[in-house]
Amino acid sequence: MTYRTFLFCDICNPYGTRNVELRRDMKRSDKQGRRISDDRAWFEGNIQEALGAGWQVLDDGRHICPRCQQRRSFHEATSG
Repeated sequence: MTYRTFLFCDICNPYGTRNVELRRDMKRSDKQGRRISDDRAWFEGNIQEALGAGWQVLDDGRHICPRCQQRRSFHEATSG
């Protein structure tokens, strides 16, 4: 039996949706997924791998994908 671990972005995917619309090419080495229709993100792997791939864990335990980090930084830089 194989156990798989997934992290879900708490901004764009708070309900942990991982319905794959298109099968990924098995030759691809990236473990990140993003649905085309609604842009929800997940990461397949442990927390150390996710951090190495640009994910962030906030002090309150939320996981943030790289794209939401960019959006958040852009929003914070342009507001106020």
